Amino acid sequence: MRLRRALIAWLVAASATTVAAQAPTPSQPPAATDRVIYFEVAPSEVSRTSTALKAYRQTSQKAAGVVRVQVLQQIGRPNFFAVAEKWSNPAALQAQLTSADNKKLRDELQAALISPFDERLLAPVTAQPANRAASDQAIYVLTHADAAARREDIPGMLQQLATAARQENGNVLFDATVQPTRTNHFTLIEVWSDQKAYEAHEIAASTKSFRSTFGTVSGALYDERIYKSIN
Repeated sequence: MRLRRALIAWLVAASATTVAAQAPTPSQPPAATDRVIYFEVAPSEVSRTSTALKAYRQTSQKAAGVVRVQVLQQIGRPNFFAVAEKWSNPAALQAQLTSADNKKLRDELQAALISPFDERLLAPVTAQPANRAASDQAIYVLTHADAAARREDIPGMLQQLATAARQENGNVLFDATVQPTRTNHFTLIEVWSDQKAYEAHEIAASTKSFRSTFGTVSGALYDERIYKSIN
């Protein structure tokens, strides 16, 4: 009887060990290297805000690990602004978050804000360096897409969209990112050479196919915002 009990105990332990060995290791969330900030100021503060953002861009572009810093003004809504940044590694982004430049920008704009900063830290789904320099006519597009279902399928869909977009005439940049703390939240970061190139992308077959498919799993309004650079 003792031998039988010992054998059963050994089999149970061995089975548990095998299951543990076969269990997949939980995947680590992707590390953020991008940041997008959206904010709105009082209409009377537009000029001062633009000046503060240009100064922030100038100083931040000298920071260690910076890839790009874009300061943007929404077309048709001049008191709506955005900052889109890319850093070479997570440590560089974290250093910027605690930098004097970041604090100075927030302090300077605090009294002008109508609503708080909406800051998104983002990890790349697919990213490539800009394939050309952006001109003064360039159109910048920031899109927030929220997936309510099939979130594991979205990165592949975004990679297909990005691959097609980068081959279009007039594309300067097309990155897709995900929010590590909310892995169903995605942000597209696009730059097009001019309005004509942007409009051509909007009606491209690959764009319409993506939006049609994504629409079936979307959890919120597909929020696309169009900007110009503050020069």
